[in-house]
Amino acid sequence: MTTEKQKLIEKERKGVLELLLQKNGLKRKELVDSLLGIWVASWVDTLTEDEKKQFPHLVF
Repeated sequence: MTTEKQKLIEKERKGVLELLLQKNGLKRKELVDSLLGIWVASWVDTLTEDEKKQFPHLVF
């Protein structure tokens, strides 16, 4: 794929993202925070009990 075509694809991908955020009334930070929460929740079981004790206010 040519560099010019890659640039066009990236521009359109960003455009779709911005349109979807707008249509759903979301800010980019809200989306990122939500996805980070999902990612953390899916990986939290890899922490040891000692590691979990570092975060006494969270429920695992």
